[in-house]
Amino acid sequence: MQSDTVSDNAPLLPIVITILKHQDGYLFIKRRKPPYDGLWSLVGGKIDLGEHIREAAEREVREETGTSRLMNYGFRGIVSERLVDSEGNLKAHFLIFVGYAVVSDYQRESREGEISAFTQPGILASKSGFIPSDWYMFKSFEMDRETGILYEAELAQDKHGYQLNYYR
Repeated sequence: MQSDTVSDNAPLLPIVITILKHQDGYLFIKRRKPPYDGLWSLVGGKIDLGEHIREAAEREVREETGTSRLMNYGFRGIVSERLVDSEGNLKAHFLIFVGYAVVSDYQRESREGEISAFTQPGILASKSGFIPSDWYMFKSFEMDRETGILYEAELAQDKHGYQLNYYR
């Protein structure tokens, strides 16, 4: 059941994430903080007030990866993602701006979590270790090369973790 109103605890949050290419792999971060702690995710975070999307994406990439060089940033699409509990109550709603970039280097640890490079086959084979919607975003925007698309996703959190209700 969907909540009719969003409480002060679940505002619409603008987020940037970036599909990061490094050599023959893609960088993901194993989150230390909720939501999604312990799962691999695309690099990104909240957009600060007054920040443009590209600025926020570049800042987040530099903060989380420690890269000395970010190249070829490009916008890929938008995902409206809802996080609900096992009862269907809205916990969070993210408006995610998805980008792509190449980095020359990275640090394996940041305050947000562990950074690791995965190959495309490794990502496909390890689906359960990733935030479900991030896995689909990677597939849609990188493997299927879709751009300028709007997707909607909903994740349900229960005692077993996160389940993807839909990605459309």
